[in-house]
Amino acid sequence: MPLYGYNQHMTRATQSYPALPAVVADQLQKLGRDLTVARKRRHLSLREMANRMMVNLKTVQRLEKGDPAVGIGIVAAALWILGMHRRLGDLAAPETDTTALQEDIRNLPRDFRKTKSRSDKYDF
Repeated sequence: MPLYGYNQHMTRATQSYPALPAVVADQLQKLGRDLTVARKRRHLSLREMANRMMVNLKTVQRLEKGDPAVGIGIVAAALWILGMHRRLGDLAAPETDTTALQEDIRNLPRDFRKTKSRSDKYDF
C-alpha cells in the first residue's frame, strides 16, 4: 500500500518528465555519460559508487543514464564522491548569468546605453 500522497506526487512528477525540452533531456544524458566516464577513470565499479553514495545500484545506473527522476541530492553526492562537487554551486551563479546581464543592460535608462560621441570623450 503506497504512503499517503506518495502516489499522487509520483504521478505529477512522472507526467513532467516527458514534457522536458529535448535539449534538457540531452543535457541530462550527457551528464550521466560524463559521470560514467569520471567514475571509470577513478576505477570505481557501479557497486563501489553506490556503496559510497549510500544508494542502491539501480539508482547509480539511472543517474548514469540521465534519468530525470534522480534527485539533485543524488547528483550532488555523486559529484562529491568524484571530487567534482565545487562545480555544483556555480551552475546558476549570478555573475555568469548572461541572459540576466543582457536584460539588465536593456533595462538601463536610455542615457546610459548611448555611446559617447567624440565631443563627450573628455567630459568628466
